[in-house]
Amino acid sequence: MNVELFKDLIKDDRGNYYVAVYKQGNELLTLVNAMLERSYEDLLEFNEEFKHKFAEYEHQFIGKMIMDKVRHDVVFASKEDGHGRMHDLGKVMSEYRVMFIDMIEFYRNPRTGRL
Repeated sequence: MNVELFKDLIKDDRGNYYVAVYKQGNELLTLVNAMLERSYEDLLEFNEEFKHKFAEYEHQFIGKMIMDKVRHDVVFASKEDGHGRMHDLGKVMSEYRVMFIDMIEFYRNPRTGRL
């Protein structure tokens, strides 16, 4: 099994989704909740450009924008058409030593380049 960082989704038996953010060979895999990871994809600046880009979300919760991204990722990962794959957490844990990043831990998304 090859899990692609930031691309594949891993689902547990309770309906939670995770994204691999660090991998050490075929031994160690670090996972974070997919909604948390996706919340770091875009830097949101509340200005006119933001209002225009996200007009459909006016008067809604910020989390809905992020959940829609995760939902999109789930749909495409389930199709396995090159936009990522869906893996079962149990199977992943049988092949990797898995570490989880706690949701309330200060998360430094590796994509951001901020240290």
